[in-house]
Amino acid sequence: MKTTKNIILALGLLTAVTASQAQTTTATPAPTGLLGAQYTELAFGVQDIKHVSPHAYSLSASANTALVAGQLDGGASYSYSRIGGAVRGHSNTIGGYFTAYAPMNGVKPFVSAGLGWEWTSYRNVGSDNQALWSGAVGLEIPAGVVTITPRLSYADDFEGGRKSSQAWTYAVEANHWCSKTTAIFASLGKTDVRHSRFDSWNYSVGLRSKF
Repeated sequence: MKTTKNIILALGLLTAVTASQAQTTTATPAPTGLLGAQYTELAFGVQDIKHVSPHAYSLSASANTALVAGQLDGGASYSYSRIGGAVRGHSNTIGGYFTAYAPMNGVKPFVSAGLGWEWTSYRNVGSDNQALWSGAVGLEIPAGVVTITPRLSYADDFEGGRKSSQAWTYAVEANHWCSKTTAIFASLGKTDVRHSRFDSWNYSVGLRSKF
């Protein structure tokens, strides 16, 4: 409950900031959706990890651009995560991705693939670094002034057998363009780690800026 209240408060603050910006801009129709748009993103996330008392927190930044109009996007991201308690530690992750999509009857089905690199350091575990890969499918759905994006994604490393992470994430995001250049968003997801009992609920809020 405390986590939910913090997320609602953060989203409220983002709304107030972007509403203030919107009042200073000329009246121009706001964009809809994210696929095909050029924007930067800043997000704050919380992971409620099963069987672990403290939550994990993250800050991330990313950028998206259209590579082929109406068909293909590309982007890059950086994320820093930290957790306290008995498993105190942190991780840094960088990555890039491509997303192919095709507008269809007012919605945009998409498929994406990404590669990245992660550095980790945790108490009683030590430090490590590894390459990562991921894939996702989803649907961008316009719903009035909000765009809803349900998504199923899979992330793994290149280690074989039971050492690999093999994580499935089911998530949904709501994005709202408050003006022609600024959007706020919030997402909720559930991660199922195949070779671990540390599944998690994931919450995030953030701000996007179109360029």
